[in-house]
Amino acid sequence: MAYVEAPMEDGTKPRKAVVPNAPPAPLVIVAGCPAELVAVCREAGARLGVVVRECDLRSLRATSAASQPYAVIVMEELYRFDREAFDSITRQAPASLVRVDRREADDESARRLLVDAVFESAATEPSSGIRSILT
Repeated sequence: MAYVEAPMEDGTKPRKAVVPNAPPAPLVIVAGCPAELVAVCREAGARLGVVVRECDLRSLRATSAASQPYAVIVMEELYRFDREAFDSITRQAPASLVRVDRREADDESARRLLVDAVFESAATEPSSGIRSILT
């Protein structure tokens, strides 16, 4: 709860009003991705009201557990390096795991389509649990 001071109608002493906190914005974690992909994620997040948190692979488990993301975006080659760890992290969150192929990350139009699809999904259904999105 947040407390907001609002002036009285007659301009005298302010009163305190209790304003319920807004529900948290959906979150997408971007882990171990190239800067161009992170930039497109931040742009889509700002446009659609989705928070983007960039994270390194060492802190992904703790960040994911603490923040309950809608989705975790990683590069396909990183996923192949330790599939079990990534699957475990996203199961525990729970979150969707979005694996991005290098060709998609390097192709501007493919990158933008993929990111827009993930972020539009997060913006419209942030609390529906694990779901199948572009993986």
